[in-house]
Amino acid sequence: MKPAGIAALLCVAAAIALPWALRRLLPAAAYTLPVAINLVLATWFASTLRSGHEPMIARFARAERGTLESDLVAYARRLTWVWAAFFAAAAAAAAALAWTGQDRAWLWFTSVGNYAAAALLFVGEYLWRRWRFAHYHHGSLHALWAHVSDVLRRRGP
Repeated sequence: MKPAGIAALLCVAAAIALPWALRRLLPAAAYTLPVAINLVLATWFASTLRSGHEPMIARFARAERGTLESDLVAYARRLTWVWAAFFAAAAAAAAALAWTGQDRAWLWFTSVGNYAAAALLFVGEYLWRRWRFAHYHHGSLHALWAHVSDVLRRRGP
């Protein structure tokens, strides 16, 4: 396995284990961390929607396509809103589960559900885009992930 693959697996394992470990060692941090991470991501995506800025999803699309056609520019802007709303909703869900004391549901959501929902949105959007914009060439899902990773490495938060 390539070093990047090993690093990705270690990050996933840490992301799953972290809420459980923090819950035992620092309960307050365990409850605030998933909320904070999702709020930072929501803010980051939303901040790229300001006038004069390139929407986050447009950055990813440009990395894949080079130049973007006008219909894809508009789609990328709307999709950036979707991702910002997704992260805000995930923060709200984690906060609500912590606030109401539903520890098992909170633990499941923060260690599995949030990541599964993000993966479902990522793959579902990819499939929708291939169908909706069938007249354009689309790379593989693996290539898309590589472009997204490259953009994030070059232009972190």
